[in-house]
Amino acid sequence: MPKSSPSPANGRGDQMSVVEPKQIWWTVEELANSGLPELPGSKPGINLLAQRFGWRAIEGCAKRKVGRGGGWIYHWSVLPLAARRKLLTDAAETPDERPDRGNAWAAFDSLPETAKTKARTRLAALQMVEGLHQSGVTHVHAVAEAARQCGSSARSVYNWIGMVEGVAPEDRLAYLVPRNRLAVRKPNKAACTQAFMDYLTSDYLRQGPPTFAQCYRAACKKPSMRVGTS
Repeated sequence: MPKSSPSPANGRGDQMSVVEPKQIWWTVEELANSGLPELPGSKPGINLLAQRFGWRAIEGCAKRKVGRGGGWIYHWSVLPLAARRKLLTDAAETPDERPDRGNAWAAFDSLPETAKTKARTRLAALQMVEGLHQSGVTHVHAVAEAARQCGSSARSVYNWIGMVEGVAPEDRLAYLVPRNRLAVRKPNKAACTQAFMDYLTSDYLRQGPPTFAQCYRAACKKPSMRVGTS
């Protein structure tokens, strides 16, 4: 059990470059089942912990759960230090599969205007979050207001923040396109076509100086020899 109440992630010090966990808001049941360090494994235990440290009194870090069952949901920043560290460690260990800036902009330029408009809306929301930060608004409230202004959810805004984590401000637009549009294209590992192998073999076995590597490069340069062509 923690010795003192954890401090919330709010104030001007919370810049967009701060790593956020994948899940920002937690229900009592989710916390009880999370297995996070220093958290009780039961709903009554979580409620007692919340009462002991006054989670509900921390501005912007607790709100009523909407819908069936009611109850409370809590921002991750009120959790004990060990739990917060575990969440951040898990987030940091997630492999970065984003393309480099050149490929990101190339992908952006090839998108239809509807996808580009979505990215611009997301960028405007994040710029609003930063502007509210500079005026002294807490992180949670800044995200909530930006979400309201753009007609989206706070969770979506947090996801957008994660999408541009570590990205230079001038490149963020390219990384805010829908995720399926930004996926890194993996090399095609399909088997070589018979035509490719026939060409490579005949070129290598003919009399002359070319090495196997030279023959392979020559075959790769022929459009008709590429995998997926016929």
